Amino acid sequence: MRLSSIILLVALAVTLSRAQELRLHADVDSTLYKIGQWIHLRVTAEVSPQIESIQPLPKDSIGPFEILHIQESRDKNDRRIWNFRLTTFDSGRTFIPPISFAYTLQGDTTQRIATTNMVFLTIHGVAIDPQGDIKDIKPPLDAPWLFEDFLPYLIALAILLMGLLTYWYYRKKKLEREASLEPTRPAIPPTQAALAALRDVEDRKLWQQGKVKEYYSAVTEIIRRFLEDQYGIRALESTSDEIIQQLKSLPDASLLLKQFQTLFTTADLVKFAKYQPTTEEHELELRLAYEIVRSMAEISRTRELKEKKEMEHVG
Repeated sequence: MRLSSIILLVALAVTLSRAQELRLHADVDSTLYKIGQWIHLRVTAEVSPQIESIQPLPKDSIGPFEILHIQESRDKNDRRIWNFRLTTFDSGRTFIPPISFAYTLQGDTTQRIATTNMVFLTIHGVAIDPQGDIKDIKPPLDAPWLFEDFLPYLIALAILLMGLLTYWYYRKKKLEREASLEPTRPAIPPTQAALAALRDVEDRKLWQQGKVKEYYSAVTEIIRRFLEDQYGIRALESTSDEIIQQLKSLPDASLLLKQFQTLFTTADLVKFAKYQPTTEEHELELRLAYEIVRSMAEISRTRELKEKKEMEHVG
């Protein structure tokens, strides 16, 4: 009886000592988020002095949550903290699975594993009120931006500008060659072509037949082609965010940025996040496309008339 008690006490002491080696706790700022919104998960580690190294194992994703950024720091009590920036396109009641951390002890190369607690969340979908004002999908975040957050955008912007210049140069040369080889023939203006294509999509009644993804792809491709043909924007090969960035420097589109944002965001959610829009959202998508083409055509005509009058006045 005494021997079994000693063995039990020794086993209990070993278990407690290992439990004290590393304790992890995960928490979030809120339990309610919108689909696609950044989720800030904080993991705090209570470590014993004999721990030599520790690091999180996941690099790209945690269950249905995509890892956007991981930053390690220490608080005023010298506790180690990992800040995870996550996002997900699944809605409903869900949870962040336990996160595994690998660690080693001094004088021992054996890799040990510790996990955090689960964190329960509720992810809401995006609701659009066609009668209300068009708003952004998510409000501006107060989280501080780091240089590495800006770096990908700066690189992408530089590449985009170089691509635009290259595209403009070769497009100009191609048009010059075609003009010299082929007789001049009337072409359908981009505005008329876009409106005719939108009417064709409307007549085909795609979403009414259950072809929702094909419907949103057709509408956004018409708008992309209109922007490329009318303004020389490289829209067919760009992402929605890249197109919005280009439109910010286009005077004809300055008053329509919210319409563009809503049109492309809804289409991206349908194509990439399996979002199921309502009937009102289907109808709103086509109305926004018509409004964008007609408004930009009117703005362009007004600007050209103004420039013509100014030239006549100067002459």
